Amino acid sequence: MLKVGFLEDEPVILAALGVKISQTPFEKGSLDELYQECRINREESKDLVNKIMGKHRHLILADFLPYAITLEDISRLAAIYFWRNVSANNLVFGAGIEASFRVIRPNRYNQTVSDLGKRAFEIYEKAINLGVPEQDARYMLPEGTLTRMIFSASPRYLVKLADSLEGAPLPELKEIGKEIKMIVKEKFSLEVPKESFPSEWKFWSHHRPKEEIEEGISLDYRGEIHSVSLNTRVKGSLAMYAQLVRQRQILCDIEPLEEIAKKGRFVIPSSFPEELKKDYKEIARQAKISQTELIEKQDPNFVYFLLLGQEAGSVIYGKGSPVIETSRARSEGVAQWEIRNKVGIPITKELAKYQELRKEIGPRCWREGNCIEPETFKTKKSICKAFNLTRGRWQGTLEELLEVLREPYQIFEI
Repeated sequence: MLKVGFLEDEPVILAALGVKISQTPFEKGSLDELYQECRINREESKDLVNKIMGKHRHLILADFLPYAITLEDISRLAAIYFWRNVSANNLVFGAGIEASFRVIRPNRYNQTVSDLGKRAFEIYEKAINLGVPEQDARYMLPEGTLTRMIFSASPRYLVKLADSLEGAPLPELKEIGKEIKMIVKEKFSLEVPKESFPSEWKFWSHHRPKEEIEEGISLDYRGEIHSVSLNTRVKGSLAMYAQLVRQRQILCDIEPLEEIAKKGRFVIPSSFPEELKKDYKEIARQAKISQTELIEKQDPNFVYFLLLGQEAGSVIYGKGSPVIETSRARSEGVAQWEIRNKVGIPITKELAKYQELRKEIGPRCWREGNCIEPETFKTKKSICKAFNLTRGRWQGTLEELLEVLREPYQIFEI
């Protein structure tokens, strides 16, 4: 059951809790239990945060305030909807961390998707046993899969987010918005006037003219990094967008969720063996049937039956240094493979047309000539092809590096 909470503590302790939330298996303790562990082992918690920032440059840990909102058993759909609105383009600033399905296994789902959820989790476990990485196996899970997260922002931005959530058609989002507004009023004695977002993700298409998104990049550059302006049209899985929207500095607009359901297109990771592809298609057919039935009833719960691997069209907007940072972070060999294919590599190639930008963009082994690639938390092994080829000392061209980092994948349609 969804639980919205509020914690007050040193920012570094709340940041340490964020790390625990990201990497701790769900069965190893509740969010509250993880927090008590961080509190009891305060010095260890502080060392953990500073080590991660120093070694891996995860500087979001330094953005935490002395209080935070916690969300236990929030659906994956609600989490991605929440994160999408935290963007410089939306004038919402904050720090937060969610459980990472790239390294830990989800173990429960919203009861709305009970039958589909049960079958999807069975096939998910089969995929893991076949050696499929968690970050790929999750493509078969429904957006009704449950997760948890922590988020820290000023009262103004908390209320702005809450207003947006309350205005969404999904009861879960309305409840989260209501709870956050109550917390702000109780803890800060503030009644913040309503502010609207310039854009929000829509649930329903409302019979608008159907627009087929054609992938491509529109880039404007006037000689200074802060002048870079980027509009990128992309098609990718909801799993990919869940990674992308957490960047906070760019704005990601996807087509209405109803249209995503009706198109019924799904991304297949290259790690799936043939027998698993058949299972994936079985789950996709079941999901599509449930999505269609609920859409016909105008029931917003259809969004819980969207699969993480379901494809959506989008437009991504970026301005200035965040565009450069997207090239750096999303084309790295440790970045999620679909983000590299669809976002990081295409943006890097476009920026590379400007000679003065070429050493500002792309993976670290290209920019700095040396990369100590972070090992995965699970296997303690390097997963970057370029790193394994050259031990982080890339000697070829940027274009050759980007080709090495590409990953094949397939699409099927139901």
